[in-house]
Amino acid sequence: MMIKMLNVKPLSQLFPIPTIMGCEGVCATMILRHNHTDITPLKLMRHWPKHDNNPNKGYVGHHFSIKLGHHQTIFPNAIVPYLNNYNANIVDGTGKSLTELTKIIDDGQPVVIYHTVLGQKPVSQTFTFDNAPTKLVSNIHTTVLIGYDEDYYYYIDPLWLSFIRKIYLPAIIPSRRQILRLRKDKMETSYNAPGKMNFYISNH
Repeated sequence: MMIKMLNVKPLSQLFPIPTIMGCEGVCATMILRHNHTDITPLKLMRHWPKHDNNPNKGYVGHHFSIKLGHHQTIFPNAIVPYLNNYNANIVDGTGKSLTELTKIIDDGQPVVIYHTVLGQKPVSQTFTFDNAPTKLVSNIHTTVLIGYDEDYYYYIDPLWLSFIRKIYLPAIIPSRRQILRLRKDKMETSYNAPGKMNFYISNH
């Protein structure tokens, strides 16, 4: 079976300083470093846009701690303009299917995707964005999509590593064990349910 896989160096959001809610910054750093931009996740997250409750406008909460009752993330439409300060070719690809994203991988570029943690069943929750109730998938995580074959998608998880395929452990230090795989049909559900959100560096 032919596997298309990019050689992206894994980073862990638990090393060297645990940023337990900083997956977006760590994933963004991975794609920037893959394109020869030398930056640390902490520097990236120190200056990104922030907002009290709306991830469409900035990061909600703090990447070092959990903010209960909030959708603690930053969406592509808020983080991409900021990341353009480091690479003008980063684009918000939200709405693209996974099949379309494989063409980005074919071009040699990894893709930061928002999907449910480890491919879990989507869980919905209502959050308040600027006083407006908003129902969204709450159990999301960002990872870096780096490959595919006939049956699976392969991605780097900044928080988890796999041990004997079925056992998942925290990625205390960066390693190739953070390269996980998920069956294509499961990844479709995992990625589509939160809204097909992603960003990547365009070669075109």
